[in-house]
Amino acid sequence: MELGFDPVDVLRLPLYKKIGIGFLILLVLLAGYWHFSLNDQLQLIESNRAKIAQQVESIAIKKRMLLRLPKLREELVILKEKEAKAARKLPSKKEIPALLTNISNAGHEQGLEFTLFAPKPEIVVDVYAQVPVEVRVRGPFHETLLFMNQVARFSRIVTFSNIEMKPQKDGQMLNTKAWVTTYRFLDIDQRPKKGKRKAGGKR
Repeated sequence: MELGFDPVDVLRLPLYKKIGIGFLILLVLLAGYWHFSLNDQLQLIESNRAKIAQQVESIAIKKRMLLRLPKLREELVILKEKEAKAARKLPSKKEIPALLTNISNAGHEQGLEFTLFAPKPEIVVDVYAQVPVEVRVRGPFHETLLFMNQVARFSRIVTFSNIEMKPQKDGQMLNTKAWVTTYRFLDIDQRPKKGKRKAGGKR
């Protein structure tokens, strides 16, 4: 094999030249090692460091969540208690007919004449449903207010809205139109899916 030079000539070179050639060979070997092995190892180490940093951050986040867990559980219990308390003020589906009868009876007790008492389809809203009734009554102003006050004081939540009062020609009697709405608590399987709202009726 031809090397392009005579190795014997290298051995005859002065010592400082031999050292220079040896140093040059060493640099070439180190450069090759860096390029083919050490550089890849360093890149792998940096990649692993980044992964470790991500894991450390993830662990820190989970630790913070664990520290908050007892408080979140307490808040969940409070929310459930509030929901149960609110549900007790809302009639169940079975109670709705009786509640509507009580509303009608309250009007009759005040001597009012119902010219319209029309329950409308329920309107589902999140965890509850509105149960609206369109009513029209005829009677004196004072008795009409007593009727509304009596209904508002029911143990179950009942509200009046869109109230219109028009006096008759004699000036003593009023024709009153209003929406009377109560609210029914929904079981989980009756609630609309998240992001959706079902309306059984419009008004």
